[in-house]
Amino acid sequence: MAQQKLSPRQKMINMMYLVLIAMLALNVSREILKSFHLFELSYINANVNTDKRNNELFNAIKLMAQDPKSKERAKEWYSRAVETRKLSKEFCAYVESMKLEIEQLGGGREELETKGELTELKRPDEMEVNARYFQTEGKDQGSKLQKRINETREKLLSQLKGTRNDENSIATLRTTTQLKAIDPKSNSMEKKTWVNTYLVEAPLAGVMTLLSKSQNDCKQLESDILSILGENVNINTIIHDGQLALIKPQSQNVLSGEYFEAEVALMTYDTKVQSVMKINGRNIEVKDGIGRLRIPAFGTNSQQLIAEIETMDPNTGKAITVKSEPLVWNSYEGSAAISAENMNVLFFGLENPIMISVPGITPENTIVSSTNGISLRKLGAGKYMATVSGNAREGKVLVSARMSDGKIKSMGEMKFRLRTVPKPKIKLGSLESGTYDKATVLMQQFLFAALEDFYFQGVGYKISGYSAHLVSKKASQDVSVTGNSTDKMKSMISGAKSGDLLYINDIKVSGPNGPVKVGDFSIMIK
Repeated sequence: MAQQKLSPRQKMINMMYLVLIAMLALNVSREILKSFHLFELSYINANVNTDKRNNELFNAIKLMAQDPKSKERAKEWYSRAVETRKLSKEFCAYVESMKLEIEQLGGGREELETKGELTELKRPDEMEVNARYFQTEGKDQGSKLQKRINETREKLLSQLKGTRNDENSIATLRTTTQLKAIDPKSNSMEKKTWVNTYLVEAPLAGVMTLLSKSQNDCKQLESDILSILGENVNINTIIHDGQLALIKPQSQNVLSGEYFEAEVALMTYDTKVQSVMKINGRNIEVKDGIGRLRIPAFGTNSQQLIAEIETMDPNTGKAITVKSEPLVWNSYEGSAAISAENMNVLFFGLENPIMISVPGITPENTIVSSTNGISLRKLGAGKYMATVSGNAREGKVLVSARMSDGKIKSMGEMKFRLRTVPKPKIKLGSLESGTYDKATVLMQQFLFAALEDFYFQGVGYKISGYSAHLVSKKASQDVSVTGNSTDKMKSMISGAKSGDLLYINDIKVSGPNGPVKVGDFSIMIK
């Protein structure tokens, strides 16, 4: 999006204006009022320069709308440009008439010393005039101006609907444009409004500067919108100045005695446009009109790819997406592929899924065996479930293949570590052993046996009972609980005082391998 960036000078002017507004809350000195006049002159000069740029942008679109070769595609964007200029001029004229009226009410300006020079206001520190002019109790022009600013911004942004990436362009400009009149954040003691902050409680010199700034903000937004409209006219002028020869094979794998078949095509592209390409919905790198795809191969499997390329409709200039026919590619390994879905560890008491395949060998001719207490149960083609018994620390899964001549050939093996499931950590709700305030302890609903950082999915521990003791300086209370609820402890904890100890022991926990012995748990009441 060709959004015009503010010059460093323009940014400095805007920043210094905000600084002056803040300084007004402390004291309105003659030097500050003088500075407001200088900023007003800067905004007026900036308006002249921005007008020149906007005229150039508009005339460029107008010329394309008059050219017979581009007239049809430029027609819609030219009408949008006309409406954009109209909205901007109407707003600036509205603000200009408001400036003149306030200037007269405030006593006018000093006498001209040099022809064409805008002099200072006679009463720059005047506040009563603009207060009566903008307040609801007076002419109520403040709320009308605020509404006009916000409505003009949205009307200008609406001219971008239908352009390329319109939603993104509109959202970005709505955020970055200074053409906005939003009430500042208020506290519970005082409700602040944009009108009171910037118009009623500011001196006349500050108000005049703000109005000139609003005109400048409008012209800057007009410039951004005209730039985007001009780009959308040029989108249709697509020059395919790059060429490539492509080969599209019908299959990546050919059996002996069959034929390799492919389609050959000439591809043209615009070297000045960076296309957006996706494979299966994910963006890929594009260089010299060609998308670069790199996918690691693993195991023996097939993958389907569908390409999507974002391009332009040469008649409307709107973005369209062209999809390819599906392409299937296959990956192979030169030896047996053995993998545990939970790394190379098998756990006692659990069912451990394993995938086993041999390229070129059917599942019926694949022979699988194991050692050291590992038992394998076949679930389907290449899928096995392993269970472990005994007390060995390591075991192997071995794969062989029955060849076409009937001979058995070893294809590979994988070593597995044999481990028990880790013991759980006891927690009271989200709390570990430690010191907590009573309110936090009372909020916890259950006692848990948490298995943390264990990568095998679906494994858990269950608490079926425990004993709880509240030990204080004078006495102790005890309760026995079935299950893992904390309800029976609540009344006991409610009477606890700072320094009391909640001690939980005899915790009955069961897991994949049956009952598990765990340590005690304690919490000190803060």
